[in-house]
Amino acid sequence: MFTPRAGGNPRPVRRDQVKPDQRRSGRVEPVGPGAMAPVLYDAVLLDRDGTLIEDVPYNGDPDKVRPVPGAREALDRLRAAGLRLAVVTNQSGLARGLFTAAQLRAVNARVEELLGPFDSWQICPHDERAGCGCRKPAPGMVRAAARALGTTADRCVLVGDIGADMTAAGAAGAAAVLVPTATTRPAEVAAAPCVRADLSAAVEEILARAALVAAPTEGRRAGTVLVARSDSAGDVLVTGPAIRAVAAGADRVVLLHGPRGRDAAALLPGVDEHIEWPLPW
Repeated sequence: MFTPRAGGNPRPVRRDQVKPDQRRSGRVEPVGPGAMAPVLYDAVLLDRDGTLIEDVPYNGDPDKVRPVPGAREALDRLRAAGLRLAVVTNQSGLARGLFTAAQLRAVNARVEELLGPFDSWQICPHDERAGCGCRKPAPGMVRAAARALGTTADRCVLVGDIGADMTAAGAAGAAAVLVPTATTRPAEVAAAPCVRADLSAAVEEILARAALVAAPTEGRRAGTVLVARSDSAGDVLVTGPAIRAVAAGADRVVLLHGPRGRDAAALLPGVDEHIEWPLPW
């Protein structure tokens, strides 16, 4: 696994020391005198081929690395906003013998040369026959990236170009943005929690969400707010950013969900109480 040093980026800082279990009882810090502004995301995780650079199948040649349009500028906006960056990428060509570990390192080094440093690289070298827990759509690399960056998956957002990226993010409890390419299947686009036309637009979406949560609240804070999402587990998971935004201006958040969303609801931060009710739809 190739993990280049990234001295140019901020050192990972945990924001969950007061309440270590961010997966269940994490709170969004309220804005007030002497309080830190709430933070929606600590990190952005990015697929490599098709998202950061043009997809050249099983590429072992650094000279073939071509960033997607606007990639460097988009990434620099995230860095300037204080977000930590990681690459999470399936590279089964290593297991298939189509390139060597040295060639993989050379390609990734070229990516950093063109796009700037990343705080973590998470690479699955296996093919689909291995049954590993790291190859997307499994959530292993998403969780590993969060740990490496000193945060938790529910404070990360993943940007990718296929359904496997979206599934891996959802399974880990992370938010996700799909940036389709010509090879993205229509069903994957339809199932994605959020779709943007390109990487620059995805970054704009991420920063807009972060700004919405970080904006100071004016007037009285809400008391107890009821959030209802009686849907499947995937639908409940993608409610996470909205719940964090609600929690930023509320003293207490109650989540109403159905039996199908029970396990996913338990992963969401910012929820003080869960009510499970079998609604008829």
